[in-house]
Amino acid sequence: MFWWDLDVSLLVLATTLVGMISGFFLSGCAVGFLLAAAYSRAKSGKHPAYALHLLYWNMPAAVTGLKRTPPSYLREMMG
Repeated sequence: MFWWDLDVSLLVLATTLVGMISGFFLSGCAVGFLLAAAYSRAKSGKHPAYALHLLYWNMPAAVTGLKRTPPSYLREMMG
């Protein structure tokens, strides 16, 4: 029995949905499972909120909407 985290399962569901809308359901499922396997290997051994960390470091501040944290380009510790 295997368990997936929410971010991995949403990746499969999103690609399956895109495949279903475009008329390639089985291809969408296959791509979804391949992407989920690659992503779960990439995040193995990392923090459970790895996807949120990736979004914070790679998206602009207007997208993340975090008001109490410093911008991601300020990477030196203060104090």
